[in-house]
Amino acid sequence: MRKNILLFTICLFFIPLLTLAAFLMLAIETQPRVDRQVTLTSEHIARAKHIIDTHRNQVAIDQLAIASILSEDADIVANYLANRFTKGNAQISIADQSAHIHLSLPIPQSLFNGYLNFEATLIQTAALPQLQSARIGNLALPDFLTNLLISQLIYSLQRNPNIHKGLDAIKLVQISPNKINIMYHRQNNNLLTQEINFPGFSKKAQTQIYHYHMLLVKNSRQSSTKTVSLSEILPPLMHIAAKHSINGDALEENRAVILATAIHALGMSTKLFIPDAINWPRPAEQLVTLEGRHDFAKHFIASAAITAYTNTKLSDAVGLFKEIIDSRHGSGFSFSDITANRAGTQFGKKAVASTADAQQLQRLVAGGLNDADLMPPWSDLPGNMSETEFKARFGNINTPAYKNMMQVIENRVSMLSVLR
Repeated sequence: MRKNILLFTICLFFIPLLTLAAFLMLAIETQPRVDRQVTLTSEHIARAKHIIDTHRNQVAIDQLAIASILSEDADIVANYLANRFTKGNAQISIADQSAHIHLSLPIPQSLFNGYLNFEATLIQTAALPQLQSARIGNLALPDFLTNLLISQLIYSLQRNPNIHKGLDAIKLVQISPNKINIMYHRQNNNLLTQEINFPGFSKKAQTQIYHYHMLLVKNSRQSSTKTVSLSEILPPLMHIAAKHSINGDALEENRAVILATAIHALGMSTKLFIPDAINWPRPAEQLVTLEGRHDFAKHFIASAAITAYTNTKLSDAVGLFKEIIDSRHGSGFSFSDITANRAGTQFGKKAVASTADAQQLQRLVAGGLNDADLMPPWSDLPGNMSETEFKARFGNINTPAYKNMMQVIENRVSMLSVLR
């Protein structure tokens, strides 16, 4: 009898462990099944902007409309988001009325050394797509488990009011090999008519941004000039950031400095990003410059902010898109503007690369800057080119002539003292 009880106790202890071990062996793999580069180009930014502009300008309130997303764009965006938030990769294969999703996520090395490779198939229905099958590695998930996971995911997403409103607005999704059509109901409180309330701005992050915002308010109101250089604005903010980083998070302090500065330099309202900032005092109006040009300051700090909160690929794509638009309708394509973009991108990258890099940047900036510390030589670079002139001289962004010019810019940016 005692032997039976002992055997039963051992089974109760070991069976869950063996089950977990079997699950891990089937679910975790040594290599990712999806391993690809993140590609985000100016064309992708242009198509996304077109969809948003169409929604804002041509779709009336309380009207049903259809947004068409190219299959290529859905695949590109999925891979970008997977890389941005999980350091993994994704791939979406679109067929008639179905989409096959592959997702490879690295497991933190502190837990296991391997990858979780997900596969799932979504099929078109009379409303929103439904999950038909799902696998993790070599383990096929039963329907009840996949349905439970999906319901929990949707519940978690809907806890964010912006995401809840976005999902609620979608009425039908049609899947075809070339594109995905999304029928939606534009409401008065639709996402694209609201302020941008980023989920990443926790109360702590908002407090950090508020602190640097108020320092900008104080400094701008005390300034005797209406024009100020970016190299004058940043040092006192980074000096405070360095102090706060001694017992805090240097990366988050740098993000807050860069965003607060970007909002001020671009002449924007903080409440566009943080609705609770509606009652924050406004800085005195100032023309923020770099190398005597306000457009350089905007290019630099906007690229730095995009990079600090997302990554360099998005910043580069947005910057190139802006120059292409300028070559068609604005001041023309300028490699000097690209230089300011790249300098800002690398500044934002270093600001959040690691604690050591973030603190080093704080010390360098807090010690004082000149414009030449932020912007490399640029006066000899081709600028103000129309689209016709750009094509005549450089062809497109894949030609040796264009790539050589970009290498010149990269070399100059890399020599900036704040980036060493």
